[in-house]
Amino acid sequence: MLGTILASILTVFPNSSPDSGFADYLYSSGEYELAAGEYLRIIYANNADTLACPLVSLRLAGCLRELGRHDDALFLYTYLGANLPDRDMQAGALMGAGAVLEEIGEFTSARLAYVDAVRTAVDTGIKNRADIMAGLMYARMGRWDSSAEELSRISSSGGPFASGAERLAGVVSRGSSMPARSPFWCGLSSAVLPGSGQMICGHFTDGVIALGVNGLMAYLFYESLREENTTTSVLLGWLSLSFYGGNIYGGSKAARTYNSARRRELLEEITGIIENEYIF
Repeated sequence: MLGTILASILTVFPNSSPDSGFADYLYSSGEYELAAGEYLRIIYANNADTLACPLVSLRLAGCLRELGRHDDALFLYTYLGANLPDRDMQAGALMGAGAVLEEIGEFTSARLAYVDAVRTAVDTGIKNRADIMAGLMYARMGRWDSSAEELSRISSSGGPFASGAERLAGVVSRGSSMPARSPFWCGLSSAVLPGSGQMICGHFTDGVIALGVNGLMAYLFYESLREENTTTSVLLGWLSLSFYGGNIYGGSKAARTYNSARRRELLEEITGIIENEYIF
């Protein structure tokens, strides 16, 4: 959802070292492995002291996160968040930790990291960014009303991102009334009429196929019984039950897919607002 957060952290602070120019170029080009190597070279040139070159260390953590090395990125962000001398850079590191935690699905921990960033930051812009992210974590947990309430509070406070928070609150508030399908009832519907659960979720092609296949298998099974062909009846009976069970599972899965798609669409709209409002 928030792939832009790491890049935004890098632009909050001015360059700390002219040596990082090439590494920054590699990072902005998506060459995270090469950029990480350059950032490490700069750190080792400073006696392997990450605290001596804080911005470079933050960017190294960003590279690790982009490379999928979440444990390493989280460790470095957490260390920097606890030990950097500048409070705003500490807040930036805590926000980076929050982004990693969000990416791995630890939304409660991510919210705590963002809240710590709010408490730590001195700069109003950084504080507001972190506050918005903390509020959005409720949405990530499916607590849409709580998220809308938090964002409305931020909007009413009149900070630098008040208008963005207001727009986000309006979108998030729709989450509690988001259209949804019940996996149980869609599965039950497909049990009564094969393919109907899939059709309810808008998967008409899958529904027609399920109806046709199950109908054909039932007809062939009936014909084999009528002809008293035991071997064929056993085989077709087994196949019919298999397709029928798969059809019920398909109806239930279609509902979960439908719900996931609606949630993803809402989260993508939230991300669009974040980017358009230059919150990150």
